[in-house]
Amino acid sequence: MEADHVAMRDIYEGFEKENSDIRLQLISMPTRKEMLWKVEDMIMVGDTPDIVIFSGMGQNQTYGFMVDNEMALDLMPYLEKDTEFANSISDANLEYWTTDENHLFTVTDVLSLSGGYWYNEEIFQQAEIQKIPETWEEFWTMCETLRSWTEKQGLDILPLQPSGEGYLYFMDHILADLGDNTSSGIRGHKITAGKENLEYVVNQLRQIYQFSTSESEGYTYLDETSLFNEGKVAIYVNGVWGAPMISDNISAGYALLPSVSGTSISCESACLGYVLGNSGNADREDASIRFLKYMLSEPVQTRIVRETEQIPVNPQIELEDYADEKPRMYQAASLVMNADRKIDVPDNLWTASQKTIFTGNILDVLSGKQSEQEFVEKLIGAQNEEK
Repeated sequence: MEADHVAMRDIYEGFEKENSDIRLQLISMPTRKEMLWKVEDMIMVGDTPDIVIFSGMGQNQTYGFMVDNEMALDLMPYLEKDTEFANSISDANLEYWTTDENHLFTVTDVLSLSGGYWYNEEIFQQAEIQKIPETWEEFWTMCETLRSWTEKQGLDILPLQPSGEGYLYFMDHILADLGDNTSSGIRGHKITAGKENLEYVVNQLRQIYQFSTSESEGYTYLDETSLFNEGKVAIYVNGVWGAPMISDNISAGYALLPSVSGTSISCESACLGYVLGNSGNADREDASIRFLKYMLSEPVQTRIVRETEQIPVNPQIELEDYADEKPRMYQAASLVMNADRKIDVPDNLWTASQKTIFTGNILDVLSGKQSEQEFVEKLIGAQNEEK
């Protein structure tokens, strides 16, 4: 089990110590998909969990089913009665997840900050990279400089080798630059991209891919993490949460992905978090609310940032307090939070089906194993199905 998962389990167990009249029965699943299956199975037999932890997911059918069928507890009435509770929830969470009818069915305990990449400072220094690129043209030049340097040195180091999800971040930034309108770009909290712009973006992604090597669908951010920690790639596309995954032997800094204009763009989001069951049982619902308040309390939020290096959602927690204790995390988080423009992370921008199609096929498209036309048609088809 990963260190952050161990820390969170210990935090959950701490709730029972502080609330001896409540017993938590944790059911952990190895993957997101299996977790969703388990929740769906429990719902089907009339045993809806009191608390479902979606932990970083975007909109999905399970969450939608719970909301549509009044299985999720509306948190807004509790916030309206409890100012301290309301003040522990981030504006990003309220903005994204509050419905048009002023209902709120989910609250997360951490923010998702990303839209950039980690880079090996030692490699950048040796390759004489003088400036972090702000535009795509500068980014291509930087990658070419890195490739030329490694070839001259006879080193087996790639400029970068993103996973499918890494390319999704590249795509979002490019689409954001194309403008917000009815046929392209990022509108509100969802991507609506027409055929012409999708084809344009795929061609831009080919520019990135030329500095990488062909990998299959099974290649993930975990493989990319390993390569970065081994010093085999200079750039590692991931969010601020990647800080504790980087080896202490690597001197790493964080930079934002570029834009056409040079305007800084980052991702600052609240993804799906805790959804409480609308059981109709006052005692069970009260216990669930107490758990949620516990997770958002300053002592627990402080533990989360210290023990997992995730960004606390409670606005009362000052990141500056951790500048010396968690320098990597602080440098990356500050960069993201101070960007000129913010968009959401892919989980909040793409439908689940679009994201699956993109991440499962983009490497084959860029390597020429799959036609661009077929890929674009799949994305548009999934987009239209969600309307």
